[in-house]
Amino acid sequence: MIKGKASHGMTSSSIMKTNAIASGFLLMMTFLSLLLYGGIGIAGSPSGSGVSPFPSQQGFDHKSHLKSNIVRVEVDAGTVVSRVSPYLYGLNVARWDEDLFPGPSSDMLLDCDRDAIRKVKEAGFTLLKYPGGNDADHYIWNSPDNSADEMNTDEYAALLKTIGAHGFITVNFNEPPSLAAEWVRYCNKVKGYDIKYWEVGDEQWGAWAAGHATPEKYAERFIKFAKAMKAVDPAIRIAADVKPSGDPNDWTCRVLKAAGNYIDLVTFSYYPLTDKDEHPDSLFASLPTYRRDYDAIRHALHETLPAIDPIHGKVRADTMWIADVGYNSVNRRPGPITLSIANALWTGDLLGTMAELGEKISCFWALHNSYPPAGGDYGILSEDGKNTRSYSYYVFPAYSHLFGHKVVQCISSNPSLSAYAALHDRDTLSIILINKDKRRAENVHIGLRDFQPDSHTSGWILNAKHKLDKLSDGPRAGSAFVEKVPPYSLVVLHLLRKGTVLPPTNLALHARATASTSAMNGPDFGPSSAVDGKLYTRWASAALWGADKGLDPEWFQIDLERPRHFNEVVIHWARGHGVDYKLEVSSGGVRWKTIYSETNGRGGTERIRFKQVGKRYIRLTGSKGSPAISSYSIYEFEVFNSTKK
Repeated sequence: MIKGKASHGMTSSSIMKTNAIASGFLLMMTFLSLLLYGGIGIAGSPSGSGVSPFPSQQGFDHKSHLKSNIVRVEVDAGTVVSRVSPYLYGLNVARWDEDLFPGPSSDMLLDCDRDAIRKVKEAGFTLLKYPGGNDADHYIWNSPDNSADEMNTDEYAALLKTIGAHGFITVNFNEPPSLAAEWVRYCNKVKGYDIKYWEVGDEQWGAWAAGHATPEKYAERFIKFAKAMKAVDPAIRIAADVKPSGDPNDWTCRVLKAAGNYIDLVTFSYYPLTDKDEHPDSLFASLPTYRRDYDAIRHALHETLPAIDPIHGKVRADTMWIADVGYNSVNRRPGPITLSIANALWTGDLLGTMAELGEKISCFWALHNSYPPAGGDYGILSEDGKNTRSYSYYVFPAYSHLFGHKVVQCISSNPSLSAYAALHDRDTLSIILINKDKRRAENVHIGLRDFQPDSHTSGWILNAKHKLDKLSDGPRAGSAFVEKVPPYSLVVLHLLRKGTVLPPTNLALHARATASTSAMNGPDFGPSSAVDGKLYTRWASAALWGADKGLDPEWFQIDLERPRHFNEVVIHWARGHGVDYKLEVSSGGVRWKTIYSETNGRGGTERIRFKQVGKRYIRLTGSKGSPAISSYSIYEFEVFNSTKK
């Protein structure tokens, strides 16, 4: 896979800027060896034994189910298959991405693309890989000739901090190991960025790679890099990039035999389609190959590495991480399929597969990377200045926010309907159902073992019409129920174990809020700031700099959109707080009923309990506030239907 601005081309001008590099890369051989993910129960395991980590699908007659249009999914919540790695939801970010930090580092807070950064954070990405595919083997990180328009190391580190993600850097294989060691020193010793994961070169096994070397030459240089980099920081982990299949020269095994004692983890990339075959059927049909490729790498580790890790006393071939550090559907010159819902369903299928396999690191390609000549875009966000989310974008919050942490056994009777399940904790189970049939909805008969659910289930749907929209909560009939999954859709279900009592939900979170006045001495003092879930933003009434004895009539109101039952309000006051105020409720926002009155409010956090009501609107009406700049100021206004006594 040729990755980077040189090959994918984000704009016409970007293609011209790197045409010299691109001319060699675009002649790459078709990358046929990798393809994605198998239906559940496909042979191939992380142990390298060639045996599926899942039991055979006993009791399923696939042909009879296909004829009757019934899909059966069995979930055994008592059989944990793997644990989801905190680094599974990774993303490639490229130094040549001029959209993120278009100016010098000194101006990064002024110039950065806050919209793109916010959307990456909201998606739940946990690891960001840099500086960007094959371009890494051209990039000199500290060169004074680097453009100020591109993302440098300090800007990358700032992005990591803002997102709350871990770092992973590929060093230039063609430069001296001392340059890589200085990069480690700068990041981890001088700046304290704590970048733990590093990779030596990108796809050096490929003839298109800059500095393409024989396996022995790569291994020889890898050892020099590892020694130099770990002399600076022994705690880092260094990866070698390998070829999982289609390897007639045995490149992977020869590298592992020569440098295995210095390799901490192995990486590979996965792009199953060529630009000549962008068809969803080909994409979905390729899924079983991924497990076989993963198993081929594990087998190579078993064939080459020393039997026992002298430090941990374990079989190294079983414990060494295998990381997919670059994946998308097409290996170069992406067309419309990269923007399709099929691409998103495939991505969801692959993430589920990687979670089942127990992969520790994976990185989607990429944040921004359009290719106008073919009408495609690898990016999760468009790079036209709008940062429009692609369908594939929504797969990541579906997994990072809604999927669980312990993957459990989940078997589907139909390869057109993929299913994955995971426990968040003992009492919450998530099931992801992916219908890859473009025309037919599937009635999925779900059977649960070792999990008796509550009578209601929460759900979300991703398809061409719905961008991970929440479904109406619906009743489910115990441990066996039917879920209809529309064509070309990904559905997430949340089930709660029967008898479990969850903390009450804040009904006011992101509700429509209005107020009598808002302070104008700051940009973010509007009423919505009191229902955004953040205890560092606030609504503030008009700034009066101390009203006469605090006498300042104001109101703050929330619309819950429909009548909701609640019996508790929690007010987190800022410096200005209500002294004399009341809480009122209404069904239509016209006639109000007082449910609580306060004549000596003291600020701080006030927890107010009252008899349960079922209303749409709730209003705080104050007649006297504190003698502050704003008489009333609320960090967060929360509404609950609490079961606490």
